[in-house]
Parts: sequence; structure tokens; C-alpha cells
Amino acid sequence: MEHHPTPVTGGCLCGRVRYRAEVFLHNGYICHCTICQRSTGQPAEITVLIKAGTLTYTGDTPKYYQSSPDGKRGFCAECGSRIVWQALRAEDDWLTNVTVGSLDHPEDARVTRHICADTQLSWYDPCADLPKLVADQADLLVATLRAEVQPDGA
Repeated sequence: MEHHPTPVTGGCLCGRVRYRAEVFLHNGYICHCTICQRSTGQPAEITVLIKAGTLTYTGDTPKYYQSSPDGKRGFCAECGSRIVWQALRAEDDWLTNVTVGSLDHPEDARVTRHICADTQLSWYDPCADLPKLVADQADLLVATLRAEVQPDGA
């Protein structure tokens, strides 16, 4: 499995919010948490992590909504497209991620796991062969992601 960042561009439906970043395209995940379900209006959200410090907006910046004590969700104020989940603490910036659908080339992304599978809707089971982590396994998830995107332990 590839664990290196790839330069990408992306943006919202109307084109006002545009970004450049280095993302871990082959380490995407499907999040089934109820916050992702509500914020997208979908049964899950698919995202890829951004290499810390590489996200730059080249158009409008998103409007943000703090959805948890750990992060805020960025979306276009004009068209409402979800773009980014951004960590609130600087030391957690490596967890910041963009939605696969906002990438200019979403077909390049690869999904490697499901997270928060304990709240997965029974009728929605894409990529059923991938590993599934439940919310109680958050420490394992963070450790796994950290090993993939920060192999030197930084």
C-alpha cells in the first residue's frame, strides 16, 4: 500500500472554493459516523488525509462549522459543498482531510477501510471486503493513520 502524499487540486460544485494540497490518495476511508451522515445528507463520507501544512486555498476560503470538540467542517458558503474537516489543535493538523468528491480527480483515490462502522446503515455496504473499525477503536484508528501518514513518528 502506498503511504506517500500526492499533489492534488480540488474545489466545490460552483468553483468558488478551490484548493491545492498534498494528500494520501491511497489511504482513503469511509466514515459512517452520525455527524458525517448529517453533515453530508448521505449514509457516509469518503475522505483522504492531507499532509500537514500543505492545504492552500486558491479561491474563496470555506465557511466553517465546528461539529465537535476536535474539528470543524468547511463548506462553500455559496453552493454548500462539503470540502474539508480541519483539526482544531495544531498538533492534530495531520488528521485534517478533504472529501474525495471535492478532488478534481476523485477516481485516483483508493479507500482502505471503514471507520465508525458501528453506526453504518444496514442497507449501505460499499467495499464490504475492507476492514471495519468501530467508534470504540478510535485509538487504534489514530495509531494506524499516524503510522501511514507519519511513518517517522513526527
